[in-house]
Amino acid sequence: MAFARVRLVLQATAVLAVALACLPTLNWLGGTLAAALRLPAGGNPRLAWDMGWLLASVFAATWLPARLSPLWPRRVAVGLASVLMAAAVWAVWTMGEDFPPWFRAALLVGLPTTAAAAIVASRKNAATASERVW
Repeated sequence: MAFARVRLVLQATAVLAVALACLPTLNWLGGTLAAALRLPAGGNPRLAWDMGWLLASVFAATWLPARLSPLWPRRVAVGLASVLMAAAVWAVWTMGEDFPPWFRAALLVGLPTTAAAAIVASRKNAATASERVW
């Protein structure tokens, strides 16, 4: 019985670690592809490209625990999304006028929308996984 609990906690921790690793990995992939496609380093097109990859990484990072976590999948995904949203608010607060208004608005609106879409997209497994309790 105790081993089963430890196993579930370890699995949930591993899923969360992989989800957190998705954030920098997908952003790095987007930057690498931008360099391979020879996109210009600055300007609105590059910011839009980077925003797309950021939102893709948020989707992946939120979807993974909501779909695969053996313990409280939606709670873990919502908690992770909340931390990411707090980080986005802090980033917008500190970036000031360094970035255009559309980028800041897209960050504040796109991040929770993308996270919510990921949680909704993961519902198939969430109903059965949430029944697993201690």
